[in-house]
Amino acid sequence: MFQDNPLLAQLKQQIHDSKERVEGTVKGSDKAYGFLECDKKSYFIAPPAMKKVMHGDKISATIEKQGDKEQAEPETLIEPMLTRFIAKVRFNKDKKLQVLVDHPNINQPIGAAQSKAVKEELQEGDWVVATLKSTLCATIVFSMRKSLNLFATPMMNWHLGG
Repeated sequence: MFQDNPLLAQLKQQIHDSKERVEGTVKGSDKAYGFLECDKKSYFIAPPAMKKVMHGDKISATIEKQGDKEQAEPETLIEPMLTRFIAKVRFNKDKKLQVLVDHPNINQPIGAAQSKAVKEELQEGDWVVATLKSTLCATIVFSMRKSLNLFATPMMNWHLGG
């Protein structure tokens, strides 16, 4: 009855168009939530929405109002904070490859795929160079295991700007 209803589609579009939109930079917290920092205001980003973005990303978001509280819902990624980065390899409970970005404000693991250029088998704790191909999906392009054997002292922490 409601499927392919032009009036319903028009109403949905009107609701979508009437929502307040803002642009800003995501600021992650050490917890699962974050904030969207705009020119004059800061908006809360709930944990499920933070899984779609990273600290430092420039995004466009809609503002959802619930009583006197305002919350940002990410809509469009304008500019990612990371494109190429240093990360530590880990495997989740299903043995799926993930990377942990070595950045103090990014604490969520990112699902990853191993590039065909990386020939050796990756192990938990290996350091890699990865590129972000899409939001929260990385491709490992270079394993640093062989390179680490060249250092006499442990590798210092890598911190990316942002």
